[in-house]
Amino acid sequence: NFDNNFKFKNFKLNIGMGYRHGGDIFSKQAVTLLSRGIIDFPFDRLGTYILPGVNVDGSPNTTQIGATDIAFSNWLGTDEQEIWDGTTIRLREISLGYEFKGALLDKLPFSSLNIAVSGSNLWYKSVNFPEGVNFDTNTLSTGVGNNIGIEYFSGPSSKRYGFTINASF
Repeated sequence: NFDNNFKFKNFKLNIGMGYRHGGDIFSKQAVTLLSRGIIDFPFDRLGTYILPGVNVDGSPNTTQIGATDIAFSNWLGTDEQEIWDGTTIRLREISLGYEFKGALLDKLPFSSLNIAVSGSNLWYKSVNFPEGVNFDTNTLSTGVGNNIGIEYFSGPSSKRYGFTINASF
């Protein structure tokens, strides 16, 4: 994690970034979006393909299949194809505040006054998931527990925005 506070005159900026390196994520959401064509598919959808390998008798495979067969027969249901690297970069939190001082504060009925706007979970990038999935590696679909890395159609973490006023009389 990288947390920093910057102060300039009456302004205060807080930034919290996070980085997760590695870790396996089993994701049904990612493979379903990919195999059903909701996001960019890594093959020409109209093309035919011959997968490498051999037939039962040991001869080279010469059977042509379409992109749909590659997706449904080889991704969906094959657990090894549903595991992704969980490396993630995240903007966890950012806030910008202002502290009223001096002549401006003297005109108000407060002894101190601070205001701030903030946001949490504003941006993340799972760098090894397919483009378009926008998968949040912080999601769990198995409920409370230590089952990190297992996801069955979870929604992303919510973004949160806030506004704070701290005043003293």
